[in-house]
Amino acid sequence: MIVATSDPFQGTAHYYSRYYKPYPEDLFRSLIRICGLTTSSRALDLGAGTGQIAVPLARWIGDVLFVDPSDEMVQEGKRIAEAAGITNINFLVSRSEDLDERMPSFDIATIAGSFHWMDREKILQKLDKMIRPGGCVAVIYPKLDHSVPGEWRKALMSDLLEFWGGSWPGLPLQRAPHREVLRDSNFSEITELRHDFEAHYNIEELLGWVHATSLGSPVSLGDRRDEFAARVRRLLLSYSPSGYFVERGYCSTMLAYRLSDIVGREEHRLQPETT
Repeated sequence: MIVATSDPFQGTAHYYSRYYKPYPEDLFRSLIRICGLTTSSRALDLGAGTGQIAVPLARWIGDVLFVDPSDEMVQEGKRIAEAAGITNINFLVSRSEDLDERMPSFDIATIAGSFHWMDREKILQKLDKMIRPGGCVAVIYPKLDHSVPGEWRKALMSDLLEFWGGSWPGLPLQRAPHREVLRDSNFSEITELRHDFEAHYNIEELLGWVHATSLGSPVSLGDRRDEFAARVRRLLLSYSPSGYFVERGYCSTMLAYRLSDIVGREEHRLQPETT
């Protein structure tokens, strides 16, 4: 029996922290350089998962507010930060839509791999009150170019959707691309960054990755978990009997600024010097 749950990620935190590949180091360097972040800067990480952005970013800046609606994810994020000796992260169990706009302002908000789960328009309206003048929103997503051997990744995702009857469990219907939603907000000026990656997996790592997603949540699978795992193994072995897999792609980072901040910087730059 598959178990209905209001949290499609229930039971996934253990897998999420261990089997999601880290974001490229160059991505963080670019955020620091392009966004002008310093050791006094404050970041807000929404839909933080187990800290894939918050923990590395905290090494570069003043402090990070880590926000996720899952207490399980937040507790795992705390464990990872403590193990890494990171002490400048504050943790909050909350939906991003429910944040108090009156809290101290931030220089950047990061949303990595989770924007599609949110009420995007509401989040951006709220961030307009929480991000300092000149600050930005960074929407980050990995994009797959291809996988080898064969296109095993496409086949795997298709098979997982078939297991669930053709629909992604709990996924809200998003009618507009993220770029369009940003364009229609006050954060309408977008600069896109690209950082290439190559990820290597064995079958156990891929099965762990699947269990970290809403498509493979152990809680949702219930007593069909073994059947599900056998199905995934069978498909993967049909593509690579050696059990070795590679995927190549890039991380897309959309840095979204307010038009008024862009215009203000340009006007300041063009002002004649006075003597």
